[in-house]
Amino acid sequence: LATLPLATLLLAVTVTVLPAEAAAPAEAQRRCLQWGSPVSAPKDSDRQPVKVSGRTVCAVVGASDLEECTAEGSCALGAAATDVGLVEADRCSSGRSSEPVSLVASLDAGCDARWRFLTYDVWPIGSVIIVGTTEEGYNFGVCRCPGEGGGEHQIGRLYLAGPNMGACGCKGASSSAPERVMIGEYEYLQGDEGKGHLFADVASNSNADVDIPDGLIKQEVARLLDEHVGEEFPRTLLGITGHSYEDLRAELLAQGPGFLRKILSHERFVAHPTLNTKGLHLLRCVLAERVADSRRRKRGYHNHPDYETFMREGILMKNFTEMSDEDIRGVMTMVSGMDIEELPPLKWVDRPVKHIAGDAQYQMHLDTFHAAYKIWIYQQETTAEQGPLNFVRGSHRNTPGKLKWLYSVTIPPATHILKEPSVRLNVDETELGFSKREIMTTPAQTFVIADTSGFHARGLAEPGTIRHAMRIEGPYDGGLPRKNPFFD
Repeated sequence: LATLPLATLLLAVTVTVLPAEAAAPAEAQRRCLQWGSPVSAPKDSDRQPVKVSGRTVCAVVGASDLEECTAEGSCALGAAATDVGLVEADRCSSGRSSEPVSLVASLDAGCDARWRFLTYDVWPIGSVIIVGTTEEGYNFGVCRCPGEGGGEHQIGRLYLAGPNMGACGCKGASSSAPERVMIGEYEYLQGDEGKGHLFADVASNSNADVDIPDGLIKQEVARLLDEHVGEEFPRTLLGITGHSYEDLRAELLAQGPGFLRKILSHERFVAHPTLNTKGLHLLRCVLAERVADSRRRKRGYHNHPDYETFMREGILMKNFTEMSDEDIRGVMTMVSGMDIEELPPLKWVDRPVKHIAGDAQYQMHLDTFHAAYKIWIYQQETTAEQGPLNFVRGSHRNTPGKLKWLYSVTIPPATHILKEPSVRLNVDETELGFSKREIMTTPAQTFVIADTSGFHARGLAEPGTIRHAMRIEGPYDGGLPRKNPFFD
């Protein structure tokens, strides 16, 4: 995904602030984005007013939800903002409503925020700065749509849940005009993963799902290491990094509870000045893989007729017309190790992909460090000219060649990984010991499921080409839910 400097765009937005009675931990108090009184410009030299198309960004919030502003002009919300708008003639106008301005935004100059261009069918959307909750209860970030007919950019809500999840909903100046819902070709405000003062603002994988007390987290990490690392990885690690597994393990277990919870979370890359030099990221990749392998065998999924093929190649392509719902669920449980009760409903929706010039999805990449499963049903034949999925068979496994490459791109400071944790492949896949990528053309009515921790990309096609596929409805990236990769 392309990124654009914030200063160049002259655009910024707001975030909700926790009410006083629910104060966040101390490190969250320095907000990346902050609401403030419109009568008081930011007083701190490290904060900047935020604008889009030359107009100040404001919060749409009911008067009953607005708490009294402090003498410094800082305000809090008793509830999340329901919309964002732009200040016009002392009113906050979102296109959905217009009301007197109560809150405007300022940006922490130390916050590495940027506007990021989003193409079609990309989920999860990384490091979204959450700004509020719609009246229907859906969290949203901030996006901007290109103006219709080449006009000024419009501010919008990036929906993080609900029927328009992953889309940017923009409104023009008229409240009577329908919301313009864009599923690609818009920009959204992003903050870096791994920034301590952003953690309360960023919709990204975090340690929130690791509910292990401080006194037990070290014991749990040690248990997982002892149970799953085995004898082969320490030799591979030493050969790649020059550091022993024993040294890495000792330093890791000496870390505090908060850091250890982050290690056992979904967070795609955990920065550390010395541990990644010793191979921490490689350890997380291998540990997640071994836990997933164990989960499948424990449930007997290794007896599935497609198990060996999937484990070897990381992708299955089957005739959808010959599959019952029970067959589909059987494949889903086998590849993921999930119990059948954990699977999403088999509700399929059409999700078109429009090809655009310079799409970052054309570059081979990994979605994350652990197994992640995407599903497509191609009701029509897909040809190479339509730019279908490109996939490197077997690259979902953490081979020595893949681990050596991962080490080369995660050695500190690895700032590029913090900006884009879906790591882009910067060498030919054959140099890592894999076969050449394949263009996955399909006959009509083909069911495809792939582990996107393997190298994959969107196939090249002429700009404007549209390819259709049926995907699972819901917040699953068109595939299966992403469970914590280290636990059953």
